Amino acid sequence: MVKKAILFIIIAIIAAGSALYFYGARVLQYSAESIIRKSLPDYTDVDEIIFDVKGSKLVLKGFKIVNPAGFSYRYLIEIGQIVCRYRMKGKTIIEGIEVLEPEFLQPTVTIERLSDGRLNIVLMQDLLDKSQSIQSKREASKNAEKAKRLLTGLLGSRRISDLVKLPENFVLKNGRILFIDRLNASRPHMITFDNVQARLSLKLDGQYSRVLDIGSSGEGNLNGNRDEVVNWVISYNPTTPKLTMSNRFTVSRLDILAFEPYYDKYSPFVFKKGRFSGLLIFDFDNGNIGSSNEIRISNFVFYIKSGYENASFWQTNVPELARYLTTASGDIVFDFKIKGDISSPKFYLGPKTKEAIAAMTIDKIRDTIQKMSDRSQPSAPGTSSNSEKIQGYINLFKEIAGKK
Repeated sequence: MVKKAILFIIIAIIAAGSALYFYGARVLQYSAESIIRKSLPDYTDVDEIIFDVKGSKLVLKGFKIVNPAGFSYRYLIEIGQIVCRYRMKGKTIIEGIEVLEPEFLQPTVTIERLSDGRLNIVLMQDLLDKSQSIQSKREASKNAEKAKRLLTGLLGSRRISDLVKLPENFVLKNGRILFIDRLNASRPHMITFDNVQARLSLKLDGQYSRVLDIGSSGEGNLNGNRDEVVNWVISYNPTTPKLTMSNRFTVSRLDILAFEPYYDKYSPFVFKKGRFSGLLIFDFDNGNIGSSNEIRISNFVFYIKSGYENASFWQTNVPELARYLTTASGDIVFDFKIKGDISSPKFYLGPKTKEAIAAMTIDKIRDTIQKMSDRSQPSAPGTSSNSEKIQGYINLFKEIAGKK
């Protein structure tokens, strides 16, 4: 969507340049604005368009992409300003231009999941296909035909890529990403990433008709807190049949309670407070996930969830397991992997967690052997014998060591 909008804007620069060449600067602003507004898809909107001829700069204020129906916000994307400079290839703009230093200033992206699982960014294609009335489709068809005739006159036998040199990198400043999750309808959950500073890369084919690769690197703050930092490097290949994407997130001192709805049903711990840092890796190769993650939880206060106080976890209780995962500095270190098809992924322990549980297992075996040597402590009625316990620990150790 955004890629198409950007291309329409660049085409408008050429058209507006031809208006300047033929009719003079006094009609440029009107011509440029008229052409741009007619060229933009009808699921977009823009408040103001400014053509700065002397500064060779184009500014779009209040650029917006409409949200699908049924979601909280009217717009999926709002950008305070889109700013780019251009440089002529020859003496006149009709000979071609090079677009320079495109910037998205104060963009806001609102991603929302409804209680039935529908996601607005996924439904955008449905919006394009179904939300227009028959009349608006006819009007859009007329505008498209006019734009086609206009471009044919300007380009002749040349392609758009012959006239326009597009950059691969875009700068994003002071952005905000808002996540609204209504999967639990009784208690919608919201997370924001604020103060986002990022670079976007967009690689197109030679004719500017197809996206070959999209990438992003940047930094933001969780829920506006400057000491809670997320850095990322993302690469997405849209040419493959199934999802192919690389994601690296380095997080620092994030409030663990912000993610409670997502870990609570899996965790035996109830955190009253805590912060986590670490590296999260999520790679997708044609629909298969390969994920390696390590987090360090610090400054935490937690208690054991009701029903887990006396529960066994691989022959030990939860508080004891937490002790083996705690470092000398008092932090809990936990690593894990995710593998398999994204429709049914499997979770595995990471090497550090395996090492902690293996150490716990060895200590258990040692303690049991010590008890076996003490004839004064026979097994209690109805409990496993010491030899059975040892065999259970050995089987556990083999199971841990054998898993990838």
